[in-house]
Amino acid sequence: MLRTENVHFRKTNKNTVVKRVREVYLRQDIPCLSSQCLLEPQCHQRVKVESSLLSTDTPYFLIPDYSVALRYVELLEQEELTNIIFTETILQRLQNEDKSRTYKSLRQVAKDPRRRSIVFSNEHCEGVSVAREPSETLEHRDWRALVKVAQWYRRHLKQSVPVILLSEQFTQQDCGTDVDAAVTVMSLKEYLDQYWPSSAVLHELLGSLKEAILEEDLISQSQDSVVSKKTASTGYQEYKPMSELEAGVKSERFFQGVMRVRANHRDQAFIRGDSNIGEIVIVGPENRNRAVHGDIVVVELLNKASWVAPSTHISYNPEEIHTAGDDDEEVSNQHHLREIKPTGRVVGIISRNWQPYVATLQEGSEKDSGSFHLVLPLNAVIPKIRIRHHDAKVLANQRIVVRIDSWPINSQYPNGHYVRSLGPAHNLDTEISAILIEHGISVSQTTQGFSDGSLKEMPINTPEKPWRPEPAELTKRRDLRKHTVFSIDPPNCQDIDDAISIREIGGQIEFGVHIADVSYFVKENSLTDLEARARGTTVYLSDRRFDMLPKVLSEQICSLRHHVDRYAMSVMWTLDSEANVLSTWFGRSIIRSACEMEYEQAQGLLNGKDVVPGVDAKLCKTLKPAVVLLAQTMRKVRARRMASGGLELESSEVKFKFKEEDGGISDILPKQPLEVHQIIEEAMVMANSYVAKRIYDGFRESAMLRHHPPPIESHFKMLLRAAESRGFTIDTSSNLALATSLRDCANKSSDDIEFIKLLKTMATMAMSEASYISSGSKPVNEYAHYGLALEFYTHFTSPIRRYADVVVHRQLMACLLGTTPGEKTASAPASDLLKNGSKMEQVADHLNYKNRESKLAQKDSTELFQTLYILQKTRKPGQENSVDDDDDDDEVPFTETGIISEIRENGFFVFVPRFGIKGPVYLKEKSGDISVPLSALQEPAVAKARSGAGNNKDHLTLIHRCQMDTDLMTQISVKVPQEALVAHQGLSKTLQLRLFDKVKVALRLKKSHAHRHSIYMTLIGLDHEGIASTSLRATAPRVAPGRRLVGNNKQDEVKRIAEQDPALAPFTERELIQGIQAGEGEDQKKKKKGGAKRVVDPEELYHQTRPEASLYSLIDAFDRFRIIEQSS
Repeated sequence: MLRTENVHFRKTNKNTVVKRVREVYLRQDIPCLSSQCLLEPQCHQRVKVESSLLSTDTPYFLIPDYSVALRYVELLEQEELTNIIFTETILQRLQNEDKSRTYKSLRQVAKDPRRRSIVFSNEHCEGVSVAREPSETLEHRDWRALVKVAQWYRRHLKQSVPVILLSEQFTQQDCGTDVDAAVTVMSLKEYLDQYWPSSAVLHELLGSLKEAILEEDLISQSQDSVVSKKTASTGYQEYKPMSELEAGVKSERFFQGVMRVRANHRDQAFIRGDSNIGEIVIVGPENRNRAVHGDIVVVELLNKASWVAPSTHISYNPEEIHTAGDDDEEVSNQHHLREIKPTGRVVGIISRNWQPYVATLQEGSEKDSGSFHLVLPLNAVIPKIRIRHHDAKVLANQRIVVRIDSWPINSQYPNGHYVRSLGPAHNLDTEISAILIEHGISVSQTTQGFSDGSLKEMPINTPEKPWRPEPAELTKRRDLRKHTVFSIDPPNCQDIDDAISIREIGGQIEFGVHIADVSYFVKENSLTDLEARARGTTVYLSDRRFDMLPKVLSEQICSLRHHVDRYAMSVMWTLDSEANVLSTWFGRSIIRSACEMEYEQAQGLLNGKDVVPGVDAKLCKTLKPAVVLLAQTMRKVRARRMASGGLELESSEVKFKFKEEDGGISDILPKQPLEVHQIIEEAMVMANSYVAKRIYDGFRESAMLRHHPPPIESHFKMLLRAAESRGFTIDTSSNLALATSLRDCANKSSDDIEFIKLLKTMATMAMSEASYISSGSKPVNEYAHYGLALEFYTHFTSPIRRYADVVVHRQLMACLLGTTPGEKTASAPASDLLKNGSKMEQVADHLNYKNRESKLAQKDSTELFQTLYILQKTRKPGQENSVDDDDDDDEVPFTETGIISEIRENGFFVFVPRFGIKGPVYLKEKSGDISVPLSALQEPAVAKARSGAGNNKDHLTLIHRCQMDTDLMTQISVKVPQEALVAHQGLSKTLQLRLFDKVKVALRLKKSHAHRHSIYMTLIGLDHEGIASTSLRATAPRVAPGRRLVGNNKQDEVKRIAEQDPALAPFTERELIQGIQAGEGEDQKKKKKGGAKRVVDPEELYHQTRPEASLYSLIDAFDRFRIIEQSS
């Protein structure tokens, strides 16, 4: 091993020059990391390395120089470019010159196994390292080093692979005369012209990057002369040196965290400080100081005089409407409780989070003659971006992709560059593409593409040569083909992950869950495996899906279709008559499903039908007792888990019905719960929990588990106050206490389903985010799943659509290897990935990110189709192309009944269960005027009479100059001006709007040029029928049994009763009278029914009150409804 030195000079933030000397030890065992290595053994096998390998079938290797790596990193990030050799020379220089963002991007490319790219340690490789000559510039020394690397690879691989040096600074003449002819120097344009002539995306990206670089150079040349003058106009400040930032954070003078901009109030951002300081609010762009949403920033606290309470208004900006009620729960509580929060300003950036952004050219910019234009990102929390483009007319009304390059201190907006166009704004396919890009869904997944190498790994399954199990493999599996196995899924399901078997044997129950054996076909570190790992999950949108696996697996060979043999991973239990587990078996099996049932068919059999449509009568006779036995068994299993604290919360999932003729949306339907949903889900939960414990026993430091931590107590504040407004008390001390309280609320309000739904939704919103963990990253007592009340949990049952399940399958098989004498298994010993806790934690983090973004994409897709539906419903015939949304007469009224779900200072949010839509209703205008529609102020009898009249437009007549008093948690009181009472007969003096009141609203669409259209609502009036049937029973006074109104003076009696019960104090006299009379009526009904006792079926002891949403919906809701951002 030889020793040498590298010397370089570095300019610090204080403009001093520091000389650095680094010792370098040259080695002879640096591997080439090429799968074409001709040595025996190959050089990467002689030393332990954790890296991808250069591909065997590549036509060339690429080596970018510093000019390309520094300024064209985005081009190198494109998935088309593979087999790139990133030299240590270039990466070290990026580090030395504080180009950490570029350095991390290149390292990320090398870490992606699909890219088959590597980092070559040429500076430590004997025979390749190059010393700097006297008077030689650093650029020329580094260029010589790259040329030598290219020559070394040519010699090492016996001239088998050409090498292309990419440079924007050097040419072929700069290589010298003794260079191999197969070492070619190309500019990026020359390279794309020769090897990617038809890739418009790559060529367009190169052109925009060149324009951005030109602009950056111009700015750099002029910046010194204008910076002092411009800084005052922008209000931005220079960032503090990194050394000062690090010292300040360590001493707690500064605070570090991920900056999040509030989606519904873009003027406010925040970071999460330590446990003492809590959340720090950053108000205004000057205090944000050029930081962008998602950046890791360092914040300095401002003095207490400037501390603020987060805004309690609903935003008036239309692009913010669709997220106005969906901030994280801590923010939601602050809206109501007016908590004063510390404020701060950004004094430094630790790490930028700049990403590709979907944007639209600012309206009117296409008329400007200049080449610089402002674009508005689709995500409203991102500031406007200044880009350079030679022809703005081409970009007008288009959704385009842009990236941020820099944000100089003298610029109001960040500088960026145009990447590509997605298509016309508000076009369906364009908006879907925008959703995918916003949430980081890869190009390969969105185009449904798998590489040729991946497809070559797939088994053959054609009509001429259908796939069949291999005889040798059958001897290694438990044969369950004679068992009655069946699946229960939604209609037209193609990717069937799971199937069930159950039967009684000698007084005991044999119960099995059988899962598609994906890991048999997808070998670890194969091309298919690497692609599946990168994708992480199948992405489901409202009208399409993007698969994690090739269709030959997901829809054919792995899918557990009926009447064909399929490989499975099975969990088999022997249970007693009370569903207690006597024994458990795990292993690989071969099954033949008897039937692919739909949920409605299985529910029909469970309801007692002997035959259901779509299933053979003879088969129904076999399946019915199995379905009934399954239901009886799972009820008992579920009852025990619920008794331990399992939660039944709420989701508002909807599905869309599409017209066959034109693809339009014919209807939005809430997903209807069936008991069979619970039954199947409980079976899957049981399998997941047992597998979780088994893999933990085998992999104490690296088991892939699913973790759901207890919620933060402060997140329950909104739920507690909402429940109190109805007279309920919620105990949140544990999951069992919370579950008991919610069930108590449900039992006492069984006639008000919407109230229970919203209460459970609030509980869901308070939950922390569930996530994957490697078992070694947390102590055992933190493994528990709070929502399911289970000590161990994982994902095992959906390997076709979730990569985490594939990992769990592999860990389970590794655990089973050799555990039982004579165990028949086809597994190999556990790989380093399965055993390495640190690596497994990285995989878990990646899957958490992909899972979260997939759910957010699904949520955005749902909102997109909801707006399209409202657009259809509010357009008049013949006005399909109209974009004028300011005139109410141009819209077809579209009214629905909703529930007030949240009270704010200038209005309230309404949830419409029929369509799963939540939107704002404004009472206070931006000008400060408080106005209420005439229809909402009319007495019930007047409103009913007026609504029966034809062409009634009372909801369009606004009563202005009202007065409003707001209790931010429970109610709004609107006082009508005297002149309105005189002008209009039959008006109430006040309008009371309470949380959970039912109201009639008109659903409307606020159209936007740069952003997506958003739904808002206008109040029509109270739903008096709903109030009469539910509000007086559920919201009105909880008067003790036996209360009576004695005598003629009801007012005195009501006053006496209210004084005896403080809980009745908030209610009006009228409400108390109605509540007492309602109680008297219920007493009379009970007396008429008599005291006969009903005989209870023992099975009902285990049958839970049917919830309004499925358990898996609950699990997904933890992420979909409230994804709590964790501090860095």
